[in-house]
Amino acid sequence: MNNKLTQLAREYWTAEESRDINAILSFFAADARWTGPDGVTLVGHDQIRTFYENSAALYPGLTVEIGRTYGDENEGAIEWIAKLTATDGGVVDLSGINIMKRSGDKFPDLTAYFDQGAF
Repeated sequence: MNNKLTQLAREYWTAEESRDINAILSFFAADARWTGPDGVTLVGHDQIRTFYENSAALYPGLTVEIGRTYGDENEGAIEWIAKLTATDGGVVDLSGINIMKRSGDKFPDLTAYFDQGAF
């Protein structure tokens, strides 16, 4: 499926691959809710920033491929496969599913499901 949500998700993952925190945050509404697999919920740019800053510091290299997608233009589930490269050169293979809601060119809500045991 290639719709507006999938296109926005690809643009977001391109920003995430760049590890440019401000570019990543530009995809989130100011009061966005980000929920991780461990039930942690981050609200707003300041809290969401901490997740991406920590991830970029530990894993400065990232590539993401989009797999199957389900849903419509404004809400859906998007499967992804990622390779994270750590500061010591080690690579972590990770896959998961994001439930994403789109409002214009922003995500007001994103829930990420992935196996934290991979780390």
